[in-house]
Amino acid sequence: MDPLSEVLSRFSVSAGVFYAGQLCGVSSFDSQQNTVGHLHLLKQGTLVVYKGSQKLTLSEPSVVLFPKPTNHRLSAEQGEKVELVCAEISYGAGQHNPIADTLPEVVLLPLARCPGLTGVVSSLFEEVHDARHGRTLVMDRLTEVLIVMLLRELVSQEVVAKGMLAGLSHKKLAPVVQAIHQHPERSLSISELAHQAAMSRTTFIETFRQVLGVPPGDYILGWKMNIAQSLLKKGLPISQVASEVGYSNTSGFTRAFRNKTGLAPKAWLINNLTTS
Repeated sequence: MDPLSEVLSRFSVSAGVFYAGQLCGVSSFDSQQNTVGHLHLLKQGTLVVYKGSQKLTLSEPSVVLFPKPTNHRLSAEQGEKVELVCAEISYGAGQHNPIADTLPEVVLLPLARCPGLTGVVSSLFEEVHDARHGRTLVMDRLTEVLIVMLLRELVSQEVVAKGMLAGLSHKKLAPVVQAIHQHPERSLSISELAHQAAMSRTTFIETFRQVLGVPPGDYILGWKMNIAQSLLKKGLPISQVASEVGYSNTSGFTRAFRNKTGLAPKAWLINNLTTS
């Protein structure tokens, strides 16, 4: 399995299209009232996106992604034919997950820079203008495909400077990050990972920290705990979850989980289910 598919197989991304058509006036999105991210796909017209004091003017077909809940507004001048699709983005592991956490607060890419997206974008807007049965479901699934292909573009174009996607783009670190992702049950030593990256131990630790944003040990623990959270939400017993992420007993796993999240696994699960 390729590195991006490995991540997405463990942490699913789902989309729900809630608007498709021409935008008139202003639409606001309040992070205080949302627990989801948003994607806006502009087909034509001039769209202004406000995020705090930041103003982004889109005058060509583009995709704008807010991976996490973010206050923002969309504005179209009166008489301007702005055609777009807007969707909510959620994740199988909840709001805090490796996919959303590795991305900047806002991702903006003109579609001209991403020719690989042309097919799915065309199919999506065909569904917008068609009234065939299953239209809503097809639009949702096409938007999910669009997000995966957007992530692929971010990796291949090395758009993201730091974090997991940057690690997957790095020639020497990519195999190391993939090994960590594929085997959360293993206790991978820093020396072993440095050897795999063909670096000295010191150089590996510093390079990893610069590219991924955290030291290797912290990244490994974070990945294990993210996997654990995902498995807990799927209803697996704590003993099985502990084994899946490399702990021989539940007490050791519970200590590590509490140190990372501030809560014991059961308390975290109750709290997460209540607020999700």
